[in-house]
Parts: sequence; structure tokens; C-alpha cells
Amino acid sequence: MNRKQLLNKFLANQCSAEEAKLVFSWLNENPKLLDDLISEDDWTSYIAQEKNVKRRNGNISKIFTVFVIFGLLFFCSNLFEEPHGQIAQDIIRKTYYNPLSRPKEIITDDESHLILAPGALVQVRIKSNLDFRYVKVLEGKVQFEVAKDPSKPFIVESDQLTTTALGTQFIVNYTSRSKDVLVQLLEGKVRVAHIMQSAEHVKILKPGQQIHFSAASQMVLSDFGNTSKGADRLVNFLPRLISTAKEKEYSYPMTIHQSANWLEMEETSLSEIIQYINHELDMPVSYDSLLVRNYRLKGRFRRNAAMDLQDKTQLAESILQLIVEVNPFKLEKQQNTYILKPKK
Repeated sequence: MNRKQLLNKFLANQCSAEEAKLVFSWLNENPKLLDDLISEDDWTSYIAQEKNVKRRNGNISKIFTVFVIFGLLFFCSNLFEEPHGQIAQDIIRKTYYNPLSRPKEIITDDESHLILAPGALVQVRIKSNLDFRYVKVLEGKVQFEVAKDPSKPFIVESDQLTTTALGTQFIVNYTSRSKDVLVQLLEGKVRVAHIMQSAEHVKILKPGQQIHFSAASQMVLSDFGNTSKGADRLVNFLPRLISTAKEKEYSYPMTIHQSANWLEMEETSLSEIIQYINHELDMPVSYDSLLVRNYRLKGRFRRNAAMDLQDKTQLAESILQLIVEVNPFKLEKQQNTYILKPKK
């Protein structure tokens, strides 16, 4: 497919997210590509219909505005409406682009808040019938304020990294050209994993910590604190959110007992056990809360006095294995997340 064919496909609102992103890169390099495709009459007619797109102080050129408006045909029509006809394998994909010079807030179906910095581009797959909530950052800086739902892990993909949270606030900044990814945690806890998924490629972030990933340095963990340059950028990006990083406490149920060498569960509900796995063992698990509500588990598991991430993973997998052995469930794994499903 040549450039003209792809531009026509873009204007007809038939592009995939990756194709539209490619068109944007072409228009950045050569805005005149649209000159042969848009007549003056079409331009005048469309401008009259798009009340939300305005020229600012006469400084925005016609070509840039054409770039924004026709980009909105594919992207920003989704900001306030449900998409039509974008259903594949029961997953509805919504793609959002922020062409403005200020941050743009998106509220997803689960009431999570996504703040898109200027130029940010994301794809969202969040529906109540899905096993987990999924966002792919295709370009730019996005702040996430995740709605709490222990049964549905919130997964953000950015190039070779996945960031998984249950209910927290964090920033993902992805530069597609250099393949650099920066993840900063403001509140709660997130699990950042490389697609290779070996132990050294999984990190658990605490508030005030960040992961920088690049082809040269791989995953580098550091602190950005509350007064560093990184924190200043965060406050300027979204001043309405708290600027002091903090970690919310988790209290596991009275039926779970821990000692230096043992973990014991006394007739504990499966939902409480899975929340323990999520919070204490840093292992994301998706489940249907209605499906597991009548099931409980009793068991005793050996644990190490000092638990590293590999020890936590092994303990979590042992607990999950017992759950599926004594209950009518099975385990699947997608996007680095275990999914508890009924046996057929």
C-alpha cells in the first residue's frame, strides 16, 4: 500500500492504530501530503461542523489544523462516544489521541482516569466482561488513576514493558522513536515486567520509585522523590493530584497467619486469598468475584523468612495450584496475569 492509499484509508476512518500513527509521523515530516486529497470546499464544510476545533490567535496553520481535525476522525470521536463496529473477539478497543497543548482527561468504563499529555496516544480495552483491564501506550506521557477492583488487574503495555496495578496512581512515559519507557509510581504498588519475564526483568515499585527502560540500559530502578526534577515534572503535569507519594496499607484477614517459615490459612475465602496474593506476593490474579464467593480454602505452605520476588512467585503459584486442585477451577495466563476460570 502506497502513501496515497494509506492517507485515503486514514481519511475514511479505516486505519488501525498503528497505521494512523504512521500517518501522523508522515504529516509531521511533510504536512503538504494532504494538499492533493482535500479540496477547499471539503475543508470549509468540515470546519463548519467541527465546533470543538479552534484556531488559536492566528498562529496555527491550516495544514496543522487539517492534521488535527482529520486525526480526530479516527481518534477523538471516541472521547465522548462509544465506538461503533470496532469489536473483535468480544474486546472493544478505544483509541485516544490528545492533539491539544494541554493535558486531556479520559474516564474509562471502570471509572479509572487517564490524563494524556499533549501528543499522547493510547489504546484502551476496558469492559466488565473482560478478565483484566488493558491499556497500550503507543506514544507520549500518560498518568493513570486506577479505579480499585481487586478482581481485575489493570495492565499498561508500553513497548517491551507491562505495568500491572490493582488500584493506584502512576505515570508511563513512552517515546516510540527511541523505545524509551519511564514508569513513575505515585501511590500504591505496581509490578513492572519485561516481556522476557525472567526474575531479573520483573521489578516491584514503591511510591517515589521509577523504572527507566531503554535498549542500552534495560531496566534501571531509581528514586525520583518529592523534590527532584522528576517530581517537579509530575506536579506540573497534573497539579490536581497529590504531589506526596504514599503507599496505602493492606491488612490481610484474621484467618491468614504468617510466621518465619510458614503461611497458614484457616477456612479463608478465595477472594481474600487472591487479594493476599495480589498485595503481599505481588502476583496479579484475575477472577470473577461472583464465581468464587462460596468457596473457601484451608492450607499450610512453607515460606522463607526473607522473601524475594522469586520466592513470592513460587508461593503464589503453590497457593493457586491448590485452589484449582480442590475446586472446580482452572488457571490460564495472559499478559503476565493468572486468570482463574471455571472448569468446563
